[in-house]
Amino acid sequence: MIGGKKKLNKKGQITIFIIIAVLIIALGVLIYMFYPKLISRAETETKNPSAFIQECMEEKIQDTVDIISLQGGDYVVNVDNGIFYKENEEERGTYVRYICYTNEDLVHCFNQESFLTEHVESEILNVISPDAENCFNSLVKSYENRGYEVNLKEGNPKVIVQILPNAILTSFNKTLTLVKGDESERYNDFSININSNLYDMLDVAKNIILWEVKTGDSIPEIYYDPSLKVEKHRKENDVKVYVLTYDKREVFRFAVRSFAAPVGF
Repeated sequence: MIGGKKKLNKKGQITIFIIIAVLIIALGVLIYMFYPKLISRAETETKNPSAFIQECMEEKIQDTVDIISLQGGDYVVNVDNGIFYKENEEERGTYVRYICYTNEDLVHCFNQESFLTEHVESEILNVISPDAENCFNSLVKSYENRGYEVNLKEGNPKVIVQILPNAILTSFNKTLTLVKGDESERYNDFSININSNLYDMLDVAKNIILWEVKTGDSIPEIYYDPSLKVEKHRKENDVKVYVLTYDKREVFRFAVRSFAAPVGF
């Protein structure tokens, strides 16, 4: 009988060990599955306001710049105003704006956008401003939901977009004050800096337009830069589509019709 009890105790101990092992394994699986999410949530809750706006706006700004660059400086395509050329390449399905244009033959084109860089900055600003308001509203609500008293002051202008050498800088002219208990925090450095060579490409585009206005054509080969590829594609009706590609990543396209030959020549 005593030997039988010992066997039963050993079996009981083994069973307990097995149960503990199963619980440890299950706990390990739960930690593996949910710990990254808990960490991510904690990081989101403790993220400072500047990081919140960066995450909320960065992709929108980049997408806006890409669309504007492919369409010759405009975000919205208005085919009724006659200053957009439709690419034949259907897979692109986009229009390209004429930056220099005349509908007459043997006449030099007229510059359609004398302040090209400023125009592109304005286009980016107009597109992203509503999203910026939504992002800041979400930021305010997130802190209010966590028990903060929130005060958001806006300056004028609310948003500033600058195309600079090697970067596109977007600054939000706002001051955020957070109060919780006896503690107060103030933030006024809201800016997003995107690496970009659009500044250089726009400079080349403006130089090409000067040649088109003066001579009716340009020579892409004179723009020697190992990082920048300048292409001129001739289309029907003496239209030229220029494609500027920087480091095989960034592209700026625009169309020109200048000193076109009459039909039959």
